[in-house]
Amino acid sequence: MSDYRFQVPDGVSDITTDECAIKRCTENRMRAAFRGYGFSEVSTPAFEYLDVFSNRNIAIEQEHMFKLIDPNGRVLVLRPDVTVPIARMVSTGMKTVQKPLKLFYISDVYRINPMQSSNEREFTQAGIEIVGADSTEADGEAIAVAVEALAASGLDDFRIDIGQVKFFQSIIDEIDIPTADKEKVRSYIHNKNLVAVEEFLDSRGINGKYKELLLLIPVLYGEPEEVMSRAREFRLNEGAKKALKDIEEAYEIIKEYGYEKYVSVDLGMVSELAYYTGIIFKGFTRDLGYIICSGGRYDDLYGEFGEKRAATGFAINVNRVVQALRKQKKEEKQEERSYLLSYEKMDRRKAIETAKRLRNAGYCIELDILARSPQELLDYAKGKGIMGIIGIEEGSRLKVTDTKTGISKITSIPGMVASVWGDRLDNISGWH
Repeated sequence: MSDYRFQVPDGVSDITTDECAIKRCTENRMRAAFRGYGFSEVSTPAFEYLDVFSNRNIAIEQEHMFKLIDPNGRVLVLRPDVTVPIARMVSTGMKTVQKPLKLFYISDVYRINPMQSSNEREFTQAGIEIVGADSTEADGEAIAVAVEALAASGLDDFRIDIGQVKFFQSIIDEIDIPTADKEKVRSYIHNKNLVAVEEFLDSRGINGKYKELLLLIPVLYGEPEEVMSRAREFRLNEGAKKALKDIEEAYEIIKEYGYEKYVSVDLGMVSELAYYTGIIFKGFTRDLGYIICSGGRYDDLYGEFGEKRAATGFAINVNRVVQALRKQKKEEKQEERSYLLSYEKMDRRKAIETAKRLRNAGYCIELDILARSPQELLDYAKGKGIMGIIGIEEGSRLKVTDTKTGISKITSIPGMVASVWGDRLDNISGWH
């Protein structure tokens, strides 16, 4: 019998100190970006009734969820998505709250997806939901917030691809083939498989403008103006024209934010989630082979919980962003004012009071509880990335030794507090 005491289950991992610090820092930066746009944080339970995810507009297969049974015999699932629970929450507990609602979350999700190359089964999503706004203004803002959050995390090499689910849908709906065949074409286009698309269309005797356009859709990707111009060369139906207009209007908003350098258009983007109804978008970075962000408009989802409401939003995979930051060498230690405070037993009370006052000023102070030698202190501090070592001197004096240079200086608690405020004033002066 295998001994699993020293292992973790498939698809999950321990997050050790350095990576955890980077992850928390990334989450905090995204949280600040969301709040800066007027979004308020919410949190939903880690597990929900299976019924919450059993509606026709929610295409998360049951075999992709972790299930458990509650004490009453009812089937629960670990949260495989955050948008759906928020729709439930808004529809049941926030009906009378003024709209549009601008909500954000940073939550763990749990999902079994054997098709994902990363095999993640537990990961953190950071995202927003704009509920009650049926306009491309909301779509444009959602994409802008996604760009802002990714940039705030420290990434500088990423792109957002924009599509519209009704562009493909309105074209395929004009073709008289069974729904199952339409789904096959959608899948081939999703995978950019032009050979499979052409073979399938030939097998069904589909020729002319429909064949030409369906073969073109997967390669209608790139610089927004160029892609939309190429698409308009075809005789599009009203649904496809409306989809292009939505993308064009959202792109104009993104340009107003100054974020056009991050954006491409992909008319071959077809959503894997059934609840998307309009503009959709995905974020990528060159350093990873999979999506770091996805979102879009989902106006039909709320109808499954009673009252129909327009809504749009996105989710960022924080774990993948951290991976990308490490590859781009952009990760930073959180504790930029971290110090190790050394003391003799007779100075313990004084050391504790000193640590309290410095922590209140914004420092991270670790007490040396092992009474190490100066060299041991230095080795330990360097190993943890601690900035300096503080020693208790006579009176109110403190001896601060820089870990990198080994240079010491004499200061005091007021002197160290003044240093913090000096840094803050320098930052404030940069706002003007």
